Amino acid sequence: MGRSFRKVIYVLMPFLVYYVVHGATRFLMMFILQYISSHSAGAYSVIRDNDAVFSGIISLLDMLIGAAVLLVLMRHDIEELSVWDYVNLNGLSFYRKDRLHPAWFGWAVIIVQAVSMALGLNILIGLSGIMKLSSYGENAGAQYSIPLWFGIFLYGLVSPLVEELLFRTIVYGRMKRRFSLIISIVVSSMFFGLYHGNLVQGIYGFIMGIIMCMACEYLHTVAAAFLMHSVANLTIYLLGMRGVLINLSSVSYCLIFIGIALITIGIEVAGARGSLKKLGPIEGIEKVGVFYVDPTLIEDDEIDA
Repeated sequence: MGRSFRKVIYVLMPFLVYYVVHGATRFLMMFILQYISSHSAGAYSVIRDNDAVFSGIISLLDMLIGAAVLLVLMRHDIEELSVWDYVNLNGLSFYRKDRLHPAWFGWAVIIVQAVSMALGLNILIGLSGIMKLSSYGENAGAQYSIPLWFGIFLYGLVSPLVEELLFRTIVYGRMKRRFSLIISIVVSSMFFGLYHGNLVQGIYGFIMGIIMCMACEYLHTVAAAFLMHSVANLTIYLLGMRGVLINLSSVSYCLIFIGIALITIGIEVAGARGSLKKLGPIEGIEKVGVFYVDPTLIEDDEIDA
């Protein structure tokens, strides 16, 4: 019981720290804006007329400050590999050059998968009627109210970078040191879905979280998850802003996009299995399921248990 409790705390701590700092920063920024608005009619008018922009700036600041605190804590955490070590182990140069699939093909699969799965899931959720039960519509309206360049910067760069640092690099990385690969993928993806705070984005985030974990294992790099996250965000943001998503809202388009995504998943699994069967495990990497995992991320007490 004691060991299990320590495992849970070990995994949850980064998420809780980030969530508290993230929330406290947002509360402080909103308090400052409220204070300024109440003492200046001119400032009140500016903030009111640019409400979506200021909301985006607050989101940017609370993510960056939360990530900065998280990095400081993780860098000095002697109980695990540091963020830097984990990224280096799974960095771009770590890509297996003797795999059945060349590097460019693997990255192309990730991009196609990101676009098709993002579109397929959004269409499916829209057709299901779940959006009527969620506050997602209000969030989406705010997203499309900010300037295009700021939206691309926020949703295509900052948000994926910070969230992948937290959920795939740290939470998922910590879970792989304590639990099996499947449990690590599912539970870290559940946290990713819950983090978004509403039913629509929660379901979408959970499924995309699983796909992004698989991308990490397929290409041996957290950069794969970042690329997928960024491409998926930009696909929905740009097409939604242009009104294209409404025109794609049909069962046929949904089946086409999800079908393409499933094909790319099949390519990942077949490629990983084929590489392992023909070439054997890469030096320093052991087989877990159909993917590889760094054995240094697995605790000895997990084996004893």
